[in-house]
Amino acid sequence: MDLKQKMELAYDTKIDNFGNKIEFSYPNETVAISTTNSECFLKCAHCNGHYLKNMTPINDYENKIKSKNVSSFLISGGCNFDGDVPINKHIDTLKKLKEEGYKLNAHLGLMDEESINKVCKYLDIVSFDLVFDKDTIKEVYKIDKNAQDYITAYETIKQNTEVAPHICIGLKGGEIKGEYEVIEYLSNNPPKKITFIVLIPTKNTEYEKVSPPDLNKVADVLCSARISLPNTEINLGCMRPRGEYRSELDKIALMCGVNKIVLPSRSAKNKAIEMDMNITEGKECCVL
Repeated sequence: MDLKQKMELAYDTKIDNFGNKIEFSYPNETVAISTTNSECFLKCAHCNGHYLKNMTPINDYENKIKSKNVSSFLISGGCNFDGDVPINKHIDTLKKLKEEGYKLNAHLGLMDEESINKVCKYLDIVSFDLVFDKDTIKEVYKIDKNAQDYITAYETIKQNTEVAPHICIGLKGGEIKGEYEVIEYLSNNPPKKITFIVLIPTKNTEYEKVSPPDLNKVADVLCSARISLPNTEINLGCMRPRGEYRSELDKIALMCGVNKIVLPSRSAKNKAIEMDMNITEGKECCVL
């Protein structure tokens, strides 16, 4: 079928399973904290540590929340050379945050089984990037890992807490490579929720000069996910290009049957009204 037909099927699938509703998320009550400050060993091709600079260092989080209404935390950080985020060194902080009643989401990366077992006791959910294409893993993350390494970590986390797979569309310099394989894998045991993000060509990274993936190709991936995962909540996450690209992407995502859009563009809000959708708003990270 062509893309127009696929979008119609995807949207009908969403209506059949979730109704004509959309959530717009404005995660002001979630604080993102980094366990490595702004440091990352891997210097990945798409990030180079840039996005860690917007996070609060884990040792400073108490000062950060004094003047804010905070209900949850996203705990992340830079990866080491094995591809895992060293959250396991901050078990005491995780325990303290849980005892104080906060909801916790975390990026663990390719953490080992023992550490996963310890850390997940305190986590409500894990956001886990699934990447299957070996060339992409090597080019972007600079590590010698493969799809099975990601599957092993994902399945281990699943045994310990809820996990929301994340797929970055166009991760390999704007190319679509491996995304459909991840969707096919997930369709065999569908998760409760999944988040899609889209490559942002970021200044001072190897991918600074690339173009984000073609919008029609992004739409096709989103539709494939909606059709293959009819009962899974599909989020369009905060990490996606801004400007005109985001304006068009957000409208397309509505028509592809997503359930939630983080920090939606004005055009998406107008489109949702035009489509007579039942709009709700959230105040936390998209998987919480």
